[in-house]
Amino acid sequence: MNHDEIKKLISAYHDGELPEKKMEEVRKHIESCPECHRDLDTFQHIDRISSEIPKEEPNSHYWEKMLAHIRSEISDKKSISPLKETKMYKDSFFRKEKNMGIKAVVFPLTVAAHAMVILMLLIFPLLNPGDLPEVQVYSAFLAPPPPPPPPPPPPAKKRSSSKSVTKIQPVKAQTNIQPGQLVAPVDIPDEIAEEELTDFGIEGGVEGGVEGGVEGGVLGGVVGGVLSGVVGQVEAPIRVGGSIKRPKLIYSVPPEYPEIARQARVEGVVIVEATTDIYGRVQSVRVLKSQPLLDEAAKDAVRQWVYEPMVINGRPRPVIFTVTVTFELK
Repeated sequence: MNHDEIKKLISAYHDGELPEKKMEEVRKHIESCPECHRDLDTFQHIDRISSEIPKEEPNSHYWEKMLAHIRSEISDKKSISPLKETKMYKDSFFRKEKNMGIKAVVFPLTVAAHAMVILMLLIFPLLNPGDLPEVQVYSAFLAPPPPPPPPPPPPAKKRSSSKSVTKIQPVKAQTNIQPGQLVAPVDIPDEIAEEELTDFGIEGGVEGGVEGGVEGGVLGGVVGGVLSGVVGQVEAPIRVGGSIKRPKLIYSVPPEYPEIARQARVEGVVIVEATTDIYGRVQSVRVLKSQPLLDEAAKDAVRQWVYEPMVINGRPRPVIFTVTVTFELK
C-alpha cells in the first residue's frame, strides 16, 4: 500500500480494527514515516484527553422526571389529534358515504357534453366556409397556323436553238483611231446590238445545284472560292525585312495592365513576334523579350490587332514581324 492509503487507515489501526497482516504493514510504515507517526500520536493524545474528562451519570430523580415528561407529551397529543383532524377536513365537500349515485350519472353526461362541444368546433367551420375567391377567366386568342408555303414553280423549258433571234447590225462608224491612244467616243449609238443567246444553263437553276454553277464556287469572290489563289494551295508566311516593310496597323486594342504588376510597380517592354493571315488578322504570337508579369497581357492585346493585308505580286500573303508593347505606370 502507498502512503495515502496507509494514512487513511491510521485511525482504524489505533482502534485495532484492522486484520493482523494490515496491522503489521501499517505499523512498519508508521515507524519509517514521521508524518504518519505524528498522526498516530495525535489520535493517542485525543484518547488521553477524553479519558481524563470525568463522566457524570444521571441520578434516579433525573430519570423519573424524564419519564413523567414523556408521558405528559403523549397524553397531550392523543387528546389534541382528533380535533386537529376535524379542523383539517372541515372544508372538504367529499363524503365517501354520500353523492356516489349522483357522480355516477353526472360523469358520463359531462363527457358527452365535452364531446359535443368539440364536434361543433370541428363541424361549424366546414358548414360556413365563407366567401370563396372569384375565378378569373382570361380570354385567350389562338391564332391559326400559318399557311403552307406555295409549291415551287415548274422548271422552265429550254430555249430552242432553232428559235430565230433578231439581230441588230451595229452601226459602223469610221473613226480615226490610232493604236496605243485613248480616244473619247464622238457619238453615242442609239441602239446596242443584243448578244446571241445560247443553250448553256437552265433558267431558275437545277434542283440541288451549287451556287455559281461550279462545285466549290468560282475563283474570284463567290461562295466557296479562294481569294486570288488556287484551291487547296497554302502559302508560307513571309518575314518583314529588306524591301518588305511592316504592314500598316488598322485596328489596335491597348493592353490591360495586370493588377499584380501594378501593385508590384513593374514597368517594361515586351517584344513579341506576330504572324498575320492573308486578311491581316493576327493568328499567332510568340514572346521574344519577356517580362514575366506582363507577357500574357501583351499577347492578349496583340492577338486582337488587325493589319492591312500584305499583297505581293497581286496575291495576299501572311506576314511575320515583331511588335513592341510598352507598359508604363501613370
